[in-house]
Amino acid sequence: METMQAQAVADGQTPLPSAEVVSKVLSQCSSNNTFLKNAGLSTPSSKSSPAREAALRRQLNAQKQSSAVLHDHLEELKKKTVAADEVLERTASLFDELQKQEQESHLMLQKFGHVITTGIACQP
Repeated sequence: METMQAQAVADGQTPLPSAEVVSKVLSQCSSNNTFLKNAGLSTPSSKSSPAREAALRRQLNAQKQSSAVLHDHLEELKKKTVAADEVLERTASLFDELQKQEQESHLMLQKFGHVITTGIACQP
């Protein structure tokens, strides 16, 4: 009995009530559950009820559907991220090109200004 309680606590679960531990041990050791029934203890059933099975199946199906929807959203987000990365890369490339053009224009203006200044100084 103490082993089951210690095992449950070690696994991070709440300790089982003593009656539940006794019920599990006796049901594992004996096929005759008369004592448990007379003591008013429930016997753990190895068979689940059809209603419980149906509820579990509905829950599983709902989780599968939810998972599929989340997977679709994730795939769409991945596609959007790839598209955004491509746009960002093109924008960065255009920005670099514009900076180069600006530098070239600036150099041309400096040369043109130097030519004008030199030309004005040379005129009588």
